[in-house]
Formats: sequence, structure tokens, C-alpha cells
Amino acid sequence: MPENRDALEALTRAHVRPVAFAVKTNVMYDGSLDDESPVHGSAVSFRIGDYLHIFEKFDANWWVGRKVKEGSDIGFVPSPDRLEQLILQKAPVGKLDRVKTGAGSNPVPAAANSQPNQDASQAGEEGASGVRVSAPPVIEKKKGFLGKKCETLSPYDVVPIMRPVVMVGPSLKGYEVTDMLQKAVFEFLKNKFEGRIIITHVGADLSLGKTSVLNNPSNRKLLEKSSLTRAKDLAEVQAEIERIFDLSRNMKIILIDCDTINHPSQLAETSLAPIMVYLKITSTKVLQRLIKSRGASQSRNMNIQVVATEKLEQCEAEQFDLTLDEFQLEDACEHIAEYLEAYWRATRPPRQPILE
Repeated sequence: MPENRDALEALTRAHVRPVAFAVKTNVMYDGSLDDESPVHGSAVSFRIGDYLHIFEKFDANWWVGRKVKEGSDIGFVPSPDRLEQLILQKAPVGKLDRVKTGAGSNPVPAAANSQPNQDASQAGEEGASGVRVSAPPVIEKKKGFLGKKCETLSPYDVVPIMRPVVMVGPSLKGYEVTDMLQKAVFEFLKNKFEGRIIITHVGADLSLGKTSVLNNPSNRKLLEKSSLTRAKDLAEVQAEIERIFDLSRNMKIILIDCDTINHPSQLAETSLAPIMVYLKITSTKVLQRLIKSRGASQSRNMNIQVVATEKLEQCEAEQFDLTLDEFQLEDACEHIAEYLEAYWRATRPPRQPILE
């Protein structure tokens, strides 16, 4: 396709435009052979679980955006309609990639610039135009007496422009040891990223903000009818999620102090796509000594805190973006600061326009 002036101007314009919205990818797309891109060679390739910043919708088939990765250029991202066209062109007919996964599946890169391991779903299939693309995963959900219901995910999920940072561990929030250690990390980050960070408190139970509930009017009405308190809670959670999305438009690091979040699974089905940080004490004995040092009131709740720690230790490594298991708290603070500095750079496009 011949390059047109409008497409070139859109790429240049994006360097001075704010990010309009962000998405997480549920499909892979290799645009290196996509000759339909408005500017040849400018299609943005991505894998399942990548994050994209979108600056504008160029036309029905293409958006202007970039992968959230340090040094990643601004280019053209295929729209959901474009991806659907490519998927339908795939050969052989009827051999779409269908990945069965749990309703709470939420693959998260282990680091700001890391990529998920390549597997069959990442490899995709070659369409009629030679473009490699995979179909969105299909989720199987139980449907009571009616049997199982299959739901195909959309190619993209809309997420906050800046992924909020959520910290869990070493045990339960609301107890002195966990609150004390997390507060120390928060204070360090507040000073380290002064002017570039927003620390906000959330008292609502964000785990109630499942996408399947908030985005489905029938499911939401059913839950709201069951209890007036439930309806009030859902409204509060919806408001908090919208507030976090709004805060992300500032393009600053967002650190959320969540009263009720103690495990990564609690946010797996929400639209927040958080950066999950695990503040870990590797020795149970060290944790017990710390709890005892806080006095009798904390020691009485020793067992519940130890059990919460054990539950976190049973998590898969992929459930966390970052694990802070350093022996010294100062080292853990430097570790998370280094990670967030890398994430900050990844969210900024190259300064110089890619085209003159």
C-alpha cells in the first residue's frame, strides 16, 4: 500500500499527543509481513499479554500506538475489526486457536519489559496475506443445569494507561508488621519518585469489581437485587475503578494502598491489570519474631498472619510482576525503585519522531 500523507502526519502527531487509552492484548500479531499497514513497515507486532498505548484511531482498521516497552516506536496497531478479518482469513478453515482457560486467567509479564514464553497460542497461524495472528482465547464457564457456556474474549481489554502498583505481603494488611513494612516502602517511593508518583488509598473491596459483573448489566442487576448493601458496594467499587483510570491519565506511577487486597487472585478478574508486587519474608521464624516484637495484641493473631504468608508462598511466580525477597528492607526498596524506573521509561516513546 502506498504511503499517504495523512498516515505520516498521524505518526508525527502522536509524539506530541497524550495517550488516549491503553489495552492489554489477548491475541498475538506479527505485523512484519502486513503490507496493508498505512505506512509500510510501521505495523506494531505484539504477543499475548502485551500492553499497548493508543494515541488515536486512524481509521476503521488501524490505530496509532506503541507497545509499552522501552525504545518501542510509535506505529500502526490493528483495530479489533482488522484482527477479526485476519483471523477469518486463517487457513485451514475452522482451525482457529481456541485456548481453554479459567475465568480468572490473567497472564502477567514477570518484569516491565519481559515477554511471556512462546507457545502454540503465541505462534499463531498464517493468514491469506501471510500475516501471523492468533484467535482470541475461548473461556469455558459453568452454566448450571444448562451446561457449559463458552465465551470468546475480545482481542483487546481496555486497562489503565499507567498500570497501578499493588503490594501484597508479607502477611495480612491491618496487622502491624505488614502495615509497617509496606508503609516504609511507600515512603521510600514517595521520596524517590517525587513529582512522578501518585499514592492513593482505596478502602473499597476492589475484588468485587470483576469485569464480568461490571460490564454485564444482567449480572449486575441480579447481584444488586440480592442486597441493597451489595448494590452500594458495587457502586463504590465502580467509582474507585473509574477514579484509578482517571488518575492513570496523568502518566505518573500510581501506587494503590488497598485495605482489602492480600492476594493476587483478588484482582485477576478486574480491568485494573495491576503491577503485583510481593513483599516477601522468606523465613517464617523471622516473621514470627517480628510479630512478637509488636506486643501481645499482635501475637494473639500470630496464626492467622502465618497462614496468610503461607498462602502467598503457594502462589505461582507468574502471579507477581515483582517479588521483593531481599534480606534488608533497604535493598528491597532499591529493587522496586529500579523496576518502576524501567517501567517509567517503557511508558515513554522515543523523543525523536520516527519520520521527518
